[in-house]
Amino acid sequence: MGVSVGMLGRAARLAACAAMAAIALAGPAAAEFPDRNLTMVIPFPPGGPNDVIGRLVAQKMSEAFGKTVVVENRAGAGGSIAVDYVARSAPDGYTSILASMGYVVNPLIGKTPYKVSDLRPVTIVTAGPSVLVVRADLPVSSLQDLIALAKSKPGGLTYASSGNGTPLHLAAELLKKDAGLDILHVPYKGTGELMVDLAAGRVDMSIVSPLIAASFVKDGRLKAIATTGTTRMKGWENVPTMEEAGLKGYAIEAWYPVLVPAATPDAVVAALNKAIVAGIKMPDATQRLEGLGLVAVGSTVAEADAQVANETKRWSQLVKDASLKAD
Repeated sequence: MGVSVGMLGRAARLAACAAMAAIALAGPAAAEFPDRNLTMVIPFPPGGPNDVIGRLVAQKMSEAFGKTVVVENRAGAGGSIAVDYVARSAPDGYTSILASMGYVVNPLIGKTPYKVSDLRPVTIVTAGPSVLVVRADLPVSSLQDLIALAKSKPGGLTYASSGNGTPLHLAAELLKKDAGLDILHVPYKGTGELMVDLAAGRVDMSIVSPLIAASFVKDGRLKAIATTGTTRMKGWENVPTMEEAGLKGYAIEAWYPVLVPAATPDAVVAALNKAIVAGIKMPDATQRLEGLGLVAVGSTVAEADAQVANETKRWSQLVKDASLKAD
């Protein structure tokens, strides 16, 4: 039987309609990222360095993408609750977290619901040293005084941190190891309540962000003993580094990565990296970070991967040497 011209026309029209329907269905999936609002998770309560940095990053992402970036604080377990939440979220780039280096340490010191490999870094946003502070009435005025006091009463002094595996915890454990001290760890859920207890004299010392320490030191509620970087901090020029104060080889800087689920597509990660790096390199952002005692890093994805690998190796050794375990 022959095929009429009418039948051919009808077949062509049906094929065209099918093609148009396929394009319409594929449209949303192929839409340029992002095509809706995003969420930035913060693993600690409001007011701490993660919160301040995370909100700055969220602002810059919003400016770059023209979308709202909702900031969501999910505190607890030294940041592990929030990290696990993001690791289990859809790998589409719409949910990210401004973490701390503690995310690579928590799995080393105790069981966590996530593995480091469950996430991938987008960029290292910023990094910077911390400051060792003591309660105002502790009878010390230098690092050597503090070391001598701690050695005179093993286990008699306490140090506070914002939780197991956090930068504050690691910095203090490195001090204990390098100086040969026996000091009791008192973990908190965040820096807010930590600083209240430290200023009230309920704990003896902590190593904290300069952002958090500044007002307490300025009004005399705490004493600044030393900073943890390799050079003196801007705005803290009268405070020596740990090495200058006699603890040779001591250096640690907190670093803050943006992370997404491991299966997030490369193109989406690249888009996030481009937006965040460009944003934090803007003068207003770099000045804001400098005011916190930090520098704008804005690493590439490959550099961030290398940082995570190197830091995991470094802290694995400290965890082993100091026999660190979750409380």
